[in-house]
Amino acid sequence: MEPETKIVVSKPPYRDMGLWIGIMAVVINIITVSVYMYQARIMQEQQHASAWPYLEWLPSFNEETYYIEISNNGIGPAIIRNVDLAIDDKNFSDIESLLVQLLGTSYFPHFTSTVQNRVLPAGKSIRLFQVNDAKWAAQVFGEMRKHDFSMNICYESIYGDRWTSKGVEVIAGHCQ
Repeated sequence: MEPETKIVVSKPPYRDMGLWIGIMAVVINIITVSVYMYQARIMQEQQHASAWPYLEWLPSFNEETYYIEISNNGIGPAIIRNVDLAIDDKNFSDIESLLVQLLGTSYFPHFTSTVQNRVLPAGKSIRLFQVNDAKWAAQVFGEMRKHDFSMNICYESIYGDRWTSKGVEVIAGHCQ
């Protein structure tokens, strides 16, 4: 008669199984936290995009009126921080001093507005200046065309994101 062979199946000790369960729980938690952080970042980006201002400015001239209008074509309010005006690379602190340099006088029928440190709501516009007299409007328009006029408007959203408007061109990032 042959000797009997017994096959012994041993189970892993309980604590080894507990170690594997613990490691799996930690991995699942890390994955879960990563997903939540990614979702939070996406939600923050969506929140910033929902308050995105977009400032543009254009001069307009017709037979009787000349003006420069700043419009917020975005979906959030624009906080105008700084406006840089220049004629032929000479900087001016305000539109009034620029017009005096351009025309030699400030005594003509016009009005000006201060836009620096103002909030421009979405879908609204403000006129930087306007000339309603046909003779003076034509003269201002003609002088502006003879020179290199530039205006850079630094503005930000309610979240502090900043842009610079150079007319219809808008550049993202830090501005003065």
